[in-house]
Amino acid sequence: MSESPPLWVAPRREGEARLAMDFVPPAEKGSRLWVFLHGLNSHRRGEKALYFARQVARRGDAFASLDATGHGDSEGDLLNLSLTRNLTDLDRGLAFIQERAGPFRAVVLIGSSMGGLTALWYAANNPTRVARVVVIAPAFEMAGRLLLSLGRVRAQEWRRRGVLHVETGFAEFDLSYHFVEDESRYPTVSLMRKLETPSLILHGSDDEVVPCQLSRQFAERLAHVRLVEVHGGDHRLTAQKERLFDEMWRFAEQEA
Repeated sequence: MSESPPLWVAPRREGEARLAMDFVPPAEKGSRLWVFLHGLNSHRRGEKALYFARQVARRGDAFASLDATGHGDSEGDLLNLSLTRNLTDLDRGLAFIQERAGPFRAVVLIGSSMGGLTALWYAANNPTRVARVVVIAPAFEMAGRLLLSLGRVRAQEWRRRGVLHVETGFAEFDLSYHFVEDESRYPTVSLMRKLETPSLILHGSDDEVVPCQLSRQFAERLAHVRLVEVHGGDHRLTAQKERLFDEMWRFAEQEA
């Protein structure tokens, strides 16, 4: 899969980007479909995604991974990134795979960081379409935490200019203030109210990007959300990918 050309998800309406997707078909009809969603400035063929794909395929289920708009091989840019756009991308990707290879017995969403928040909100908005959600360090309050990290002056400048130049340890890109405005439509308290899908959160205790405390607070309030805290783990948890998969597979098997 890491060398093969992607499948292309065509736009459904004007303004949408063409999306790149990988798909490993199931061993037989009626299997589960696992869908992986990457984090900010990542892509569908990261180390965790490739490992999960191999493990799922060995067990006979289908596996798909999607590049969000502006990421990886997908068209578009990061400037107009928003949770709403990510949710639309996921909906398009799921529809594409269902039409191509469905029906599936169940859909399991796997999301890392930004992809984790997208997966939780998608399940909350589409409770009959998703059987289980597994998220790795979900990026709760992503835009709000970014605003706080900038300080009052830079935050006000971002709002005034409409664009912020972001520099991380991995990349540089511009981000529209629409990212902040869009997040206001998705408060965490509303997600807690709406989410009914059994969910598993995997979060490193030493995560310096998304504080583990946010996942603790979320899981404490919902009986159907389980938190597994990886002691000493960082944000990506790539070094613990074997444990992550063992945890997620056992969790998904509970629906069988």
